[in-house]
Amino acid sequence: MRQLYLNQKVWSVREKFAVLDHQDRPVYQAVGSLFKIPKHFDILDLHDHIVATVTKQPFSWLPRFYLKIGDQQVATIQKRFTFFKPRYDLVAAGLTVTGDFWDMNFDVSRKGQLVGRVAKRWFSIGDKYEMTIQDSADELLIVGLVIAIDYVKRVEAAAASSSTSN
Repeated sequence: MRQLYLNQKVWSVREKFAVLDHQDRPVYQAVGSLFKIPKHFDILDLHDHIVATVTKQPFSWLPRFYLKIGDQQVATIQKRFTFFKPRYDLVAAGLTVTGDFWDMNFDVSRKGQLVGRVAKRWFSIGDKYEMTIQDSADELLIVGLVIAIDYVKRVEAAAASSSTSN
């Protein structure tokens, strides 16, 4: 089991995240594209090699993301239409996501076995997420999932605040 923390870097033109271990040592970094269609996030290792990519499908009614690890697409993350609380489907190797996406507290399971747990840390500058991952083989999958859902939440919050200021 491994504890990782995804920290959003605050004053950045491009969306940037640092992924740290429990001793605050860097493990990965994620960098969002700037003015590109489709929007994507590259997840880089400590040597700045791209190890995974989260890509938003352009022009879709509900947000949909594709997660590639190496050259292989391993997951699709799709927001579902709901009236109150947001729901997401994760299509990947029999994984199920349950919990509260609005508060960013959820579990990821495979065949009933816990694969990972995500919990948002509320009292921090920028967004910070604690990820408890049972197997290191699922690290990039959990990191990509959190980045995609965080991006959708930020875009929706920005749209809501701009529509209320009119």
